Amino acid sequence: MPKIILFKNLIFFFYAYDLTERLHLHIANTKSERSRSAKIWLDTLEVFEEGSLSKKELKICQKLIEENKDDILEQIKRFSEGQKVEIIDLN
Repeated sequence: MPKIILFKNLIFFFYAYDLTERLHLHIANTKSERSRSAKIWLDTLEVFEEGSLSKKELKICQKLIEENKDDILEQIKRFSEGQKVEIIDLN
């Protein structure tokens, strides 16, 4: 489960098996249950699953993904090529 972005109490990640699906990130609030993560499509920034995040948190997540999309895609590519993923720390 590579982590891509850390922002305050939010962690953005994906699962290795997710690479066969439409590209998306999972986002969890470290103060809540990770199994209830949100899911946002990278191509449209549409929230597919809200998980345990609030509407405000989801808006922040969409904005952060939009602003860092190129770096996110680069890290996903690195992972798929067997390279180390570098966490984008936005704190």
